[in-house]
Amino acid sequence: MESQKHLLAKNMAFLMLVAPDSNLAKLLRFCLATRVTGENSGKIAEDMSRELMEKPSNLPYWTQDVMRIDSKYTTEEWEALGKMDLKDTQEFINQLWQELESLDL
Repeated sequence: MESQKHLLAKNMAFLMLVAPDSNLAKLLRFCLATRVTGENSGKIAEDMSRELMEKPSNLPYWTQDVMRIDSKYTTEEWEALGKMDLKDTQEFINQLWQELESLDL
């Protein structure tokens, strides 16, 4: 339980540093909206997250794969995806990396 509390504290600190209108925040809001649940959900979510980090140019396809995990497409997921405004994936990702790099972790 202590390691879970430590992980929670680290993640909360990270979230507090993210600007609410940033691309990083938009991606995180999308992730929160997807609500991956079920057997091995933690492993599935981590594997999918790593997949995006390895091939960020696949972001538009990745979002669809994540939404499809539970076979339910919710209004919250569509809204979060729309707010990402993925007209230029490379620009979105470049800005996201800059935002991540600028965080004082």
